[in-house]
Amino acid sequence: MELNKKAAYLQGLVDGLGLDDTTKEGKIIKAMSALLGEMAEVIESVDEDLSRAYDQINDLSDELEDLEADLYEEEDEDGESEDAEDEDSDGDDDAKDDDIASEPFYEVACPNCGETVYVSEDDLDAGEANCAHCGVTFEVALEGDGEEDAEDGPVQYEVTCPDCGTTAVFEEDELLDGAPKCPNCGKPLDFEVTEE
Repeated sequence: MELNKKAAYLQGLVDGLGLDDTTKEGKIIKAMSALLGEMAEVIESVDEDLSRAYDQINDLSDELEDLEADLYEEEDEDGESEDAEDEDSDGDDDAKDDDIASEPFYEVACPNCGETVYVSEDDLDAGEANCAHCGVTFEVALEGDGEEDAEDGPVQYEVTCPDCGTTAVFEEDELLDGAPKCPNCGKPLDFEVTEE
C-alpha cells in the first residue's frame, strides 16, 4: 500500500472514531492525521523526482560509456601508428649508432697543441684531420703507408718535449738543420735520429 493510501486510511479511522475535536486529545490526533497525509504526499513527490533522477543518471552513464569506448578506440589507433613510427625511427637511430660504433678511429697527437685527436677512416682517405682543441688542420696517414709517404713527401717524426710533455711532428729536414723548439713552451728539443 502506498503512503498516500495509508495516510488516507488512518484519517478515515480517526474520523470513524468520532473524536471530539474540542478536546485536547482530539485536536492532537486530528492534527497528526492531517500532518501524516501532507508528509505522505511530499514523500511520494520526492520518490517520483528521485526515480526520474536515477533514470537520467543511468542514461548519462550509458552515454559516457559509449563516449569512452569511442575515445579509447581512437587513442589505440593513434597509439599503434605512433608506436610503429617510433619503432621505425628507433631502428634508424640504432643503424646509425651501429655504423658509428663499427667505424674504426685512430688516436693521433695534434702537431700544434699536442692534444689527442681521433681520426676516422674518412679523414685518412682525405689525408688530413681537424683538431677539435685548437682548430688546426694537419695531414694524417697510416703507418703502413710509409712507402707512399716517402714518394709523396718528406719523412716526419714525432718528438715529445721533456719539459711540458707536448708531442710535435717535425719533418726530417727540420730535425737535421738544427735543434727544433717546442711549439708549446718554446724550449729546444734534444733528440737523436736513429735507424732501425
